[in-house]
Amino acid sequence: MCTPQYETVCTAYMKPCVCTPKIIYEIMCIDDIMRQPRLKNTTPLKPDCPNCNKNSFVVKIGRKKIKQEIYQRYKCKACNKTFSDRPLKHVTYPPKIIFTAISSYNLGNTKREVVNILSKKFKVDVPIPTIHSWLTRHQDICTFTKLRRRYNIDPKTIINSKKLHHVQVYNFKYHQLKLNFAAKKFPELRQYIKDMYTDCPKKLFTSEGPRCSSLRIEFNPRKITKNNNALKLAEYALLLAKTNRQRHEQVQDFMLVNDSATVAVELPVFFNPKELTVKEKKTYGIDVSKVLTGHIDILQVRFDKIHVLDFKPEAKKEDKKAAEQVFLYTLALSKRTGIPLSNFTCAYFDDKNYYQFNP
Repeated sequence: MCTPQYETVCTAYMKPCVCTPKIIYEIMCIDDIMRQPRLKNTTPLKPDCPNCNKNSFVVKIGRKKIKQEIYQRYKCKACNKTFSDRPLKHVTYPPKIIFTAISSYNLGNTKREVVNILSKKFKVDVPIPTIHSWLTRHQDICTFTKLRRRYNIDPKTIINSKKLHHVQVYNFKYHQLKLNFAAKKFPELRQYIKDMYTDCPKKLFTSEGPRCSSLRIEFNPRKITKNNNALKLAEYALLLAKTNRQRHEQVQDFMLVNDSATVAVELPVFFNPKELTVKEKKTYGIDVSKVLTGHIDILQVRFDKIHVLDFKPEAKKEDKKAAEQVFLYTLALSKRTGIPLSNFTCAYFDDKNYYQFNP
């Protein structure tokens, strides 16, 4: 039996107590529901009209289904135009099927094997001519497709992958074929990547030393904005991410597989403060007493330059911090490989903005 002072607690598990009359139990249940906090409205904002760039006059006009995809239709009452929220226009399959097919092919699978992969994963039968049309349509963005046709690639060995437990887990990967291309100009880079894969100094990365992502330095370069191919690659990759947590790795994997310039992702780098010159310490204000470590998001080799890229979901807001971080990655890689900074280019980006500068 409940004591009088605890009588109202009998509804904690939504069951009437033997000492609580039924009518009192029902009143208390209603009272508990009314006291619960209201959920915030999570209804997504209406998109801007692609014709007049306004959304105050945009209304929903129903949904439409094509193959495996259901998408929302809209109408702008200001300009009387109709449009949809589909990321890809004039296609009958959703992006996840299209880009899974392209990635599977660029990993070395034949078109017939791609058909089987899509059938098992999405329970859909896609004709080979359709897959061929996807590869042709997107080959200017997924540029590795053109190289893929010239080589016999083994899907099981083309990408070397290793989990590095450096405080948190990093999926270090490199593309064997593209790394061999890069070695023609930068053999030191190829050797360093292979050395890190076989014998990475774990103790340096699990210590309490400073990180490139958290260290603040005196560095404010002149940046330029570009309409780089990485923007479209990131846009395609983000269509495959199911959650926000997956965005980062999805962009890395998609670029490693489908971009002809990306050779490695999550490459570990480090340098000892003793390796810095007096001029470097003074110019950049680098004041550390322990080994500085970090992991390069995306490493590319193109136009006889090594490009160190960092994916930032909101690149425009992380301006100075992102530039400092990428520069420290580049400086560390320069120290490890002996390649001068003049051979590097730095950049950080998302799916809308790309900022580039010389270190």
